[in-house]
Amino acid sequence: MFPWYVLLLIGAAIALGGRWYFYGTLASRPSETCSWCRTASGHEVAGHTFETCHGPVRGRLAGERQAVDRNFAAERREAQRQTQQNELDRRRARQQGRMRLMQVGTVTTRTGFRGRPVIDISGWVFDAATTTSGQHPSGSSTTFRTGGAPEKVHGWNLPELHAMAHGGACACDVVRLSRNTRT
Repeated sequence: MFPWYVLLLIGAAIALGGRWYFYGTLASRPSETCSWCRTASGHEVAGHTFETCHGPVRGRLAGERQAVDRNFAAERREAQRQTQQNELDRRRARQQGRMRLMQVGTVTTRTGFRGRPVIDISGWVFDAATTTSGQHPSGSSTTFRTGGAPEKVHGWNLPELHAMAHGGACACDVVRLSRNTRT
């Protein structure tokens, strides 16, 4: 058999020959370069082509995400604007439907069904001829004698009636109970 150093020399020769062969074939082959990476970084990037590059895909997805975000923000702004316009229209309609106040009454609390406190609105007189809703076409004055939401009858809401009856803001039971009322 061959001595060990001869085997070592043959192995080294094969390794160097294989290296020169493979480097020669790689150098003679045209290198794949990515035009997107070259444009983005300013350097020649080898190893993949535009078709296999992940950069344009990420860029396209980021652009799509930004477009979706812009559309969502525009839709939210439009919905908020519409909500504000609806609220403004509702307030204008209520103010236009208000009856003129003829006599200030009282807004107090009383014990109602099963001992629960109830807001009692009494003694208020309104001019029925001033409403644009045509609720009382006779033109005579009318006394408010109904329960529920007062603004649906004569246009004035509970906090407004309370402020007129008590001469401004106060901390009475009416204020505490009116926080839980629904119109």
